Amino acid sequence: MSRQKQQLPPQVTFYTKAGCHLCDEAREMLEEIASQVDFDLTEIDIRGNPELFELYRYRIPVVIVDGQVLEGRIEFRDLARAFHLP
Repeated sequence: MSRQKQQLPPQVTFYTKAGCHLCDEAREMLEEIASQVDFDLTEIDIRGNPELFELYRYRIPVVIVDGQVLEGRIEFRDLARAFHLP
């Protein structure tokens, strides 16, 4: 008999910084999705690391869902699709 593997919650990394209105919108979308799906969220303020700041300063918000990268002006439907929501 084979058992189905228990599904691990999606791993989500959110690169952001204070004062970024697109980041605030992305955070609200993540909160809405959290009401439907459990996920592990790591939120990283890019101002705390010069390398991350240089890498993401013009791309934030950056949301990575199990390796799938969404950045900039993120649409809710694209974020929901990354979580495999209808």
